This record gives sequence, structure tokens and C-alpha cells, in this order.
Amino acid sequence: MSINNADLESIRAQLPGSNIDEKSLLATDYLNHLNEAVMMIEMVPDMPDLFEEVQAWQPKTYQQHFLDSSFQAKDLAVSAYDAAPAIFRQPFDKAIELADKGITDTRDAIEQALAAGDQVSIAALVPDASTHIRHMIDIASAVIHGNPNVLSADKIMEIEMDWQATLSGNMMAGGMAAEEEEAIDAAAMGQDDIDALFD
Repeated sequence: MSINNADLESIRAQLPGSNIDEKSLLATDYLNHLNEAVMMIEMVPDMPDLFEEVQAWQPKTYQQHFLDSSFQAKDLAVSAYDAAPAIFRQPFDKAIELADKGITDTRDAIEQALAAGDQVSIAALVPDASTHIRHMIDIASAVIHGNPNVLSADKIMEIEMDWQATLSGNMMAGGMAAEEEEAIDAAAMGQDDIDALFD
């Protein structure tokens, strides 16, 4: 959406005291939506029933978050986002995209692990997933506060590769642990059968 200079200056004039950054034209209030999801994910290993709330969480666009919120300057937040300079909007939107993907990937992995009764994978995945998602939130926050140089193309590629390795590595570790436990159980049963021969 293009915006003329007069409209932009009108928006900037309304920003003081609004909790919208006067440089990036973005607001940290949006990050509450992501923080809510990651806090629920962090509680799942100890409170599996909470996973229903994780499942109910859905990504929201910046605009929709504010339109649905009680944020006092919600209309201004939406207008300011539309007018935000690309130097801030682009890395901000990418950080949010990566955070959303981290949350939904983690949710899908936990769902599969719960269905398989694999608590080991959940316990292994959640701390690393939390670190990854919170890193994305921190990057988005840095952009909001006027630092656009935190998410280069190389950095994006590195983050995406690290996340995929984390996701597959933790789930594989859980599966391997389950197989080892089954092998131990099988060996124990075999020994019990042998011992029974001498009873």
C-alpha cells in the first residue's frame, strides 16, 4: 500500500504516547500474540492437557491482531504498519513468518509425539523450540525499536537450516530413545523367561 507524504506526516504526528515506535512505525504489542503461544508450548511437557490451547492458537496478521485487540490506538497501529518503511517492514515480516513457522512446526511435532506416547521427543524438542521462537521474537522486537540490520539473507538461511536440524534431530532422538527402551524391555523379558526355567 502506497501512502503520500501528507498522510505519513499525519500518522507520525499521532505516534507520541501511542506505544508505536516513531522510527519503524511498528508496535511491540503484536509480539504478545507470539509470546502467548511460546509460553503455552513451554508448559506442555509438565502439563500435557494444555496442548489443547496450543492447538487452538492460530497465526494472526499484524493488522488482525490489533483489530481484535483492546489496544487503545488500534486503528493508528494498522495505519502506521501500512505506512512503515520497507527497511523495517520486510525484516519484521520475515521474523514473524519464521516465528509462526516455529510455533506451528512445534505444535505439529508435539501432536505426533503425543499420539505415539513419545514424551521423550516432547521433552527434547520444547526447550530448543522455545529458544528458536524467542530468538525470532527478539529479532522482531529489535526491528520494531529501529534496528533493521538484524536479519540478512544469509542470517535467514542459517536460521532456517538450524531450525530444520533442531526439529528433525530432537524427534529422531526421541524415537531412538523409545527404540532403546523397547530393546531393554525385550531383553529383560527374555532374561525373565530364562530365570523361570530354573524356578
